[in-house]
Amino acid sequence: MKIKAIAHRGYPIKYPENTLSAYQASIDLGFSHIEIDVQLSKDGIPVIMHDKTVDRTTNGSGLIIDYTLDELKSLKMKDGEKMPTLEETLTLAQGQCKVAIELKQSNDMYDGLEKKVYELILEKNMINEVYVNSFNHKAIRRMRTLAPELELGVIKAKATPDLFPFMKEIEASSLAMELPHYTDTFADECEEEGIQLIVWPVDTIEACTMMAQRPNVWCTVNELERFKEYYQSKEG
Repeated sequence: MKIKAIAHRGYPIKYPENTLSAYQASIDLGFSHIEIDVQLSKDGIPVIMHDKTVDRTTNGSGLIIDYTLDELKSLKMKDGEKMPTLEETLTLAQGQCKVAIELKQSNDMYDGLEKKVYELILEKNMINEVYVNSFNHKAIRRMRTLAPELELGVIKAKATPDLFPFMKEIEASSLAMELPHYTDTFADECEEEGIQLIVWPVDTIEACTMMAQRPNVWCTVNELERFKEYYQSKEG
């Protein structure tokens, strides 16, 4: 049985975040989606890491964009993991789950990131197996210009209905927001607008209980096994 939820950075509670082992673990647990964070190397290769620097999750320091792919691959992560590329991650996920690709386009620091991501999606023939979103709404607008057929979403921690006209303009279909700002009223408004609402993080029993009342809202999860146990108990 597929668990209709988004595994945040794979399974970061048990595995190094945003790594192939974390993604495989979430797929093995039956999650319908994995969430990945895409940056760009110095030589223009889309790579997977949440932070724009390598400091927190590797033995290196500095900005990702200051490293070539070979240099990034030489860095050490926990448990002997290597930083995966977008291509490697799509290959792993293909036919197994849907991929939520977040563009980490802080201050538009990555020239051409949207085009390179789109080209890889096309190369892997995965238009129907991914959606792309970002906190950077200009990046999502650029992606729509490049990719009229791609499923797109926007992210804003404290989302409001003010986003609806923009989403309609660019034909974005999902909106991700932080759980503390969630309200049933806003969920109703999204449903009326035909927008798929996504909330994060849904990791506590209290959060699971609350969101179980709104099964049409997708949950983004770090505590995968806890969520799975709760999900299956409710499904059963």
